[in-house]
Amino acid sequence: MKKLAVILMAVGLFGAMPVFAAEHEGMKMDTKEGVRECALQAESIQKKIKRIQTEVKKGSTKYSAEELATLNKKLKEANDTLDLLTRQ
Repeated sequence: MKKLAVILMAVGLFGAMPVFAAEHEGMKMDTKEGVRECALQAESIQKKIKRIQTEVKKGSTKYSAEELATLNKKLKEANDTLDLLTRQ
């Protein structure tokens, strides 16, 4: 009975592998464990920071004080995220 249960679990896991692979298909796999997608994500965060900085520089000519406060909040959040990613 135990052998049958183990065999069924193994077959079930092999059946689920394509699902897990599909979830992670866009990730870049490096040789070091735990260092997937981090470089790409950090790059996209840097682009986001630059984009927000550009918008903040436009200042009150384009945005209201409330919108500028929101942009500055998003800029701070993006910088914090980048700090967390680069700390490791």
